[in-house]
Amino acid sequence: MSDPEPWIAVAELPLEIDITALSQRLTERGVAHRFDDRAGSRLLLVARRDDIPTVLMELREYGRLMSAPAPDLAAQTRQVPVVVAMLLLGLIGALLVSFLPDAIHWFTFQNFGVTGADKLRLDPADTAFAGGEYWRLLTPAFLHFGLFHIVFNSLWIWEFGRRVERLAGHANFLLIFLAIAVGANVGQYLWHPNDLFGGLSGVVYGLLGYIWVRNKLAPHPLLALAPGIFPLMIIWLLVCLLGVVDLFLEGGVANGAHVTGLVIGALFGGLAGFSARARPATE
Repeated sequence: MSDPEPWIAVAELPLEIDITALSQRLTERGVAHRFDDRAGSRLLLVARRDDIPTVLMELREYGRLMSAPAPDLAAQTRQVPVVVAMLLLGLIGALLVSFLPDAIHWFTFQNFGVTGADKLRLDPADTAFAGGEYWRLLTPAFLHFGLFHIVFNSLWIWEFGRRVERLAGHANFLLIFLAIAVGANVGQYLWHPNDLFGGLSGVVYGLLGYIWVRNKLAPHPLLALAPGIFPLMIIWLLVCLLGVVDLFLEGGVANGAHVTGLVIGALFGGLAGFSARARPATE
């Protein structure tokens, strides 16, 4: 009986690099591998010499992303024009709410007015759509009510959105965004049809769902979030669903938008993940 072939060192990686996605990807390719941490570096070893071309192919994408210097902010914005447009429209929506509140009824899901007793009167959504005002399906996503609202959503849109747009491409990302935004708005209206709502938080949860499912099915370094982000966002969602946040936050939370966005984003992530897994290994 011949001795087993010794492990073969293929690459030396920095210790600070997150190897989770790379290891998952190699496992999916059927590559028996292990990592050996040495002083100041980490060796990637394989059990079979025939797997070396596959490993090198997978490392090319990682090497391109990891060895390249981080682009400055201007360069990053040029890479993700759809995300930048989303952020600008969100900012415009926040300014509109703050400085032209009498105009926001044109952009809410339902048209509304204020009665003589300062009571809000919401018109049925069907009335606006029957009049051809279909932009209302989308525009509530850009309305933000307060500084915390716009800052919180913008930070997460930048963090999640730029990853997905770079991986999926501008056109695909625009489609994903539109589907999540419209779906989240409709979901929130069905959840609470007698409330005004707005904001990009439904899209935030949609992108989170996309990244989580897509990366589970077909890991990619662009989608490698810090380990605690997904649990943190889900815990926040559950806290909001339990009504705890409503005790401290005036206006409440758009739970329907969060849940609907998460589900739609996860579905798109599943489609993208299965599509990526179906591609030949030589791509």
